Amino acid sequence: MKTIILLDIDGVLLSMGEIPKEALKVGDFVVRASLKNWLQEMSEQVEIVWCSSWQEKSDVFAELLGFETRGWLDFSGKREKNYLWNKLEIIEEFCAKRENCRFVLIDDNANSWLIVPSLVLQKAKDEGRLLVVRPFAYTGISDSEMMEISRWIG
Repeated sequence: MKTIILLDIDGVLLSMGEIPKEALKVGDFVVRASLKNWLQEMSEQVEIVWCSSWQEKSDVFAELLGFETRGWLDFSGKREKNYLWNKLEIIEEFCAKRENCRFVLIDDNANSWLIVPSLVLQKAKDEGRLLVVRPFAYTGISDSEMMEISRWIG
């Protein structure tokens, strides 16, 4: 079964506070040094789709960190549903069109209570097709969270 990582930037790749001890300069930004190799490895095993408000600007990170992505989710359109989390409806639509896929949602705002209203995501989670990883925004994604994702992907 194909696996797709839905990857946010702010609070995940880019910490919103603390500069990582082992840091790597990426253009004007600083990321956790281990992130580069991990993302390169992941992009060889799974599809990575940007799930960020940066949208088309997201690819600058893929280019600078040397990994491939499959585009980005467009959050600029009108929403039909009144979800508290503005990204949820677009994520839900993306996943609903790919019932034969597994997903890793990596977003610092992916609180479990914000995802609950989505029957599509709840079904995928219940079926073991969705892993939600919510990094602490102040530090960004941790090495242990990257390891958790790698193990889940297999």
